[in-house]
Amino acid sequence: MITNKRATILEAAKRTFSMFGYKGTSVAHVAKLAGIGKGTIYTEFKNKEEMLEAVMDDILQELGNIFERVKHESERSILKMHRALYDTLQYRKEHQLLTHLTEEVNVHGTKEAVSAMQKVEDFIINALEQAVAQGVKRGRLQVMDTEITAFTIYKLYIAFIVDWEEKKRPLTEEELFQVFENHIFNGIVVR
Repeated sequence: MITNKRATILEAAKRTFSMFGYKGTSVAHVAKLAGIGKGTIYTEFKNKEEMLEAVMDDILQELGNIFERVKHESERSILKMHRALYDTLQYRKEHQLLTHLTEEVNVHGTKEAVSAMQKVEDFIINALEQAVAQGVKRGRLQVMDTEITAFTIYKLYIAFIVDWEEKKRPLTEEELFQVFENHIFNGIVVR
């Protein structure tokens, strides 16, 4: 008997969604990989969508851990923001499931994949907004609207990490920081 049925199913679901995406995954695939009967899955999850939500909750926890780790570093606010955002976007870029879901969004526009990736984006922007608000509270940043600032920074990072790399040589982490320090951060840092 499986001691932690839910954890076993979740691990199998992560691996299956990573291999086949949301659209290509079936409850039968997950059951086979978990070494259990299909009916056993339904004792823990109502459907495939609920399994994906649970898997995404784990991913969001991992992304939150990145922001939490960086928050406690003794760097300048802008360097901490950069490091957290860079690390989360690298995680997103390298995580097989997130890569597969992004591709599925672009190719098929699957509702569940779109929703999952929107949760990731919203989570990152919210965490970034909290970091900006903390910088404002400490008198290190001056911005009119923390939400707009977080959204702008996030979208520009995405543009450099995704769009720029499609046409040009990828920027190193240091080069990316220099672009943002010179073009964005110096405009919002209190002098």
